[in-house]
Amino acid sequence: MISMESLIRAIDRFELFLKTRKGLRIILLSIIVLNTGLYIKSNYTNFSSEQARRDASGFSPDKAYKFSYFYFYKGHFPLATLQTELEYSEEGANKEILNRGKDLIMEYRHWSRLGESARILAYMPNAYLKGSPENPSIKLFNALVFTLGLIVLFFGFWKIGKPFLGLLLWILINSTPFFLFEVYTNENIFGVMASVFFMILGLNIQLLFKKSSNYFRIGVAAIVSGTLIGFFSEFRNEISVVIISLLLIYLLSKHLTVVAKIVLMIITIFFFNSSKRYIRNYFNLKFEKTSHLVSLHKGHVYNGAKISGHNFWHPMFCGLGDFDTTYGYQWNDIIAYNYVIPILNKDYNMNIQYSGKYHTDDYYDDAKLYYKKPEELPYYEEVAKKKVLSDIKNDPLWYTTILIKRIYRTLTRTIPISYAGLLLFPLFYFLIRKKEWDWIKLIIVSLPLSATSIIVHSGRGTTYNSLFVYFVLIVVIVQIYNYGKKRMSEGVEMQLLTKDNSNI
Repeated sequence: MISMESLIRAIDRFELFLKTRKGLRIILLSIIVLNTGLYIKSNYTNFSSEQARRDASGFSPDKAYKFSYFYFYKGHFPLATLQTELEYSEEGANKEILNRGKDLIMEYRHWSRLGESARILAYMPNAYLKGSPENPSIKLFNALVFTLGLIVLFFGFWKIGKPFLGLLLWILINSTPFFLFEVYTNENIFGVMASVFFMILGLNIQLLFKKSSNYFRIGVAAIVSGTLIGFFSEFRNEISVVIISLLLIYLLSKHLTVVAKIVLMIITIFFFNSSKRYIRNYFNLKFEKTSHLVSLHKGHVYNGAKISGHNFWHPMFCGLGDFDTTYGYQWNDIIAYNYVIPILNKDYNMNIQYSGKYHTDDYYDDAKLYYKKPEELPYYEEVAKKKVLSDIKNDPLWYTTILIKRIYRTLTRTIPISYAGLLLFPLFYFLIRKKEWDWIKLIIVSLPLSATSIIVHSGRGTTYNSLFVYFVLIVVIVQIYNYGKKRMSEGVEMQLLTKDNSNI
């Protein structure tokens, strides 16, 4: 049986090796090889869905695939066709436009109008690899982004002289059913937020642990970080929350001056907004050109409402039903529609036709291809907001109880180990007593990713967004290791003292 002393010495020797450039290259290559292997394996077998997000449609591949054909071959977006028999070639795409222009559409159900248009890019890695968008898949995109996140995360820990912890994080993350399913099996983008967080932490973790006088590199990291968060937030808006983690890194860094913190925050926010604006302008221009194309060929131009991203008060309304239905809330769009639409008709004279579906009975076009969604109607968000705030104001105890239950669920339905989140409080107490502030800061930086499950809704796997548990477990391992090393050192000192006394 291996003794604690032997184990600690083996870890010390291994970490010394990991700190070398050779160790770095081996681990980075291992991440690439193993995660490539997971991607290849996923083409033959599905990973378990025991940990999965089922609270939202997310990418909605049942609608999105319609737009991959013309975007890949011609760069037009949003453009699809009513035809189902397609020739997968650029020549075939040209024929569809020239010969079947009357079948061209700019919306399929309600995918393109909801913003987050960068989602279409998720199909491109797989399409370019195959040379065709036939049977489109976003798994390659997910695998590439996830692997890049893990590489940057490990490199960040290597740079601060803690490569063994980076290695443990990689092993923990790659062993989690949530990521194995969401990245390598599910045709969705629920694993992207974590991947982006891993990149941002890896790029900036040095600010929490080590002093650096290279402000050029710190500034470049801020530019890259802000740009990355802005870019990926146009795939799914909730990814924007990662910028809070980045700002916390700046605020909590003891190695930055107040002026440096302010400058870095300004840089980050500027490039975050610039990145989002660039992506939106890019797709707005695509929309205008596509509208002209579809009109020219007598197709079905979409002239309905568009939103830049997900609404806020609609999910807030639905989310308040995650523990009870006291005030009529449920995690069900139709419940919200049934409440809001009658008020819009009565108080705003809108005359909306609605028969209890996921869309109204009204259309933007005579061909009735483009139905109206309740969320995009004028004053919809205002009515939902008024209901939510009124109920919270009138019964704050009810709302407080919901928040407490959400926090508990976030702590107990965690990845990779359920109930491990409860270690957060005793660990914080221990670290405060020991004045180990760097580890506290690292955990704090990871907390914003739990925002959705606490602010909006905590059911149906939403809590799997949380990543703080990984860092809680890592810090616990660090403390156990340090304790063992201290005991070993004390044991050696005792042996030497005993030996000296025996020689007197």
